[in-house]
Amino acid sequence: MPKVMILDHVLTEVFALEKVLKNAGYSVCLLTGAYGLLAKFDFEKPDILLFNPDMPNMETDSFLQTLMTAPTMQNMIIVLICSGDANAIEAYCRQMNLHGYYMIENGFDGIPEYLSHFYDD
Repeated sequence: MPKVMILDHVLTEVFALEKVLKNAGYSVCLLTGAYGLLAKFDFEKPDILLFNPDMPNMETDSFLQTLMTAPTMQNMIIVLICSGDANAIEAYCRQMNLHGYYMIENGFDGIPEYLSHFYDD
């Protein structure tokens, strides 16, 4: 199973996601702040990033550009975990060339199946 990094400052979301993903067999690593981010990526080498774009002290566009141009990160699947206007979020994902988004309003139980669409078993 792929390794998933959860990058989110909302601890209730982080722990709920971690539980659901681990129960589905995923390897999970957590990060709740922007500090030391790239070093953590280099160390953990996740296959999938679940990212809350509303994190404080984070320049989301700049972070995503840096991440997507780093040679070791180019094959990583990036999925936003967020709430709000799905049409606006989808447009943002297209603009930034992200793989997709998952709406928090849907609950987290469906996220393992959603992520499985991005890779072969």
